[in-house]
Amino acid sequence: MPLTQAEADHLLALAKEFVESDPLIYPYTQPLSYDRALRSIDRREEFFLTVERGNRKRARLKYQTRGRGVIVLARVEFNGRAHRNPPDSPYRPSERMECPHIHIYREGFDDRIAYDVADVPALALRDPGNGSYCLEDFLRFCNIQKWPQIQFGI
Repeated sequence: MPLTQAEADHLLALAKEFVESDPLIYPYTQPLSYDRALRSIDRREEFFLTVERGNRKRARLKYQTRGRGVIVLARVEFNGRAHRNPPDSPYRPSERMECPHIHIYREGFDDRIAYDVADVPALALRDPGNGSYCLEDFLRFCNIQKWPQIQFGI
């Protein structure tokens, strides 16, 4: 069931924490895809964080947060394919958005609109070429607090 924009904005802004304290794995070169359970600090909402490094183009990297099980609230993509926004998009209609770009839930469009990361100052990527920094920056953007140690070098 789709969310209103106010609901999606509220879910993204909610303070979140990891359910488990196991280290996060940052994939340097190996293909990898995993989900980690999150919950709101008030424990009323559940979320998932997805970290994915592609199989074919190993440089492709994606971080995603979902709410209500399947609704993508935010997804940032690095070194992947360009994305073409829908022709009726309120943001750069029909334009190809090169990576890095971010998808943020938009009522009526779900996660089909990509935004240039420079146009989303709240994301504040310190170094778009450094995937580990970007993971931390994305966690902050999604208001994920108290994250576990990040394990590098896989």
